[in-house]
Amino acid sequence: MSTDVYTTPEKLLFEVTRGIGNEQMLVASRLLSQHDDAFWLRQFLEPEDFATSKRYECATGIPDVTLRSPFSLGPIQHLRWDQIGELLRKGLPTSSSETAILAVAASLVGEYSINLREVLAVLDDHQVQLVIAAMTDASLV
Repeated sequence: MSTDVYTTPEKLLFEVTRGIGNEQMLVASRLLSQHDDAFWLRQFLEPEDFATSKRYECATGIPDVTLRSPFSLGPIQHLRWDQIGELLRKGLPTSSSETAILAVAASLVGEYSINLREVLAVLDDHQVQLVIAAMTDASLV
């Protein structure tokens, strides 16, 4: 998929949440869109680069093509949270904070268990605030 279509984290978030009614998935996806210019959403929407350079072929199965995008007229890529949980269990060659944010998001959906103390220890203040906001939003649904 062309990167010029996905210019903002908001568009990326729209791409992966359109038509999703599961509030935990919405909260988790929002967390991913707010972290580091939507690092994880960019990785999953262009899995060839991530899977090839990082040797994680299972990342190519994370986007689940089900609908058409109003931006690119291509497929909308819903995230397969079960595959994200599997990717986390295998380990990732990303920074500890990137991995921690993904782990929190997957835990909000119920596809991965975290040790909150360990997760918070690797996050900076801004990232902790993102996690707190996501946890608050998830607890309200």
